Amino acid sequence: MRIRPADVTDAEAVFAILDASHGASRSAFDHNYEELIAAMTYDGADLLVADADGEVAGYALAARMLSLSANGPVSQLLELVVAPAHRGRGAGGLLVDAIIRRARRGGAVEVTVATRTARGYYVRRGFTETAACLTLPLT
Repeated sequence: MRIRPADVTDAEAVFAILDASHGASRSAFDHNYEELIAAMTYDGADLLVADADGEVAGYALAARMLSLSANGPVSQLLELVVAPAHRGRGAGGLLVDAIIRRARRGGAVEVTVATRTARGYYVRRGFTETAACLTLPLT
């Protein structure tokens, strides 16, 4: 399995994985996917896929932004989703490791992640709990 940046040809597979896992709006996805591909060009986002012999097994999305309180750029892992058929085979770990490597190369001082159900997974990977994540829906 190899990790690589997503491209426009991965849209169908990424949508299928997202939709199966979380449910997704196709029109919103199409608009946002194109914007994310463009954002990767300017180094503000990382959208990576786990490629298992030509099949997209999962994806990770992270965004980098300068933080005053962290004394430098922070990379936030926003999404990590692995297709059900590929879970337990290491795709998620490879994606997280790749996000961390890209964050380091981009000068980030830390990687953060908010999670509802995978706290133990991230703790085992060396993340520490530093805050609670609160959400205010705007729609």
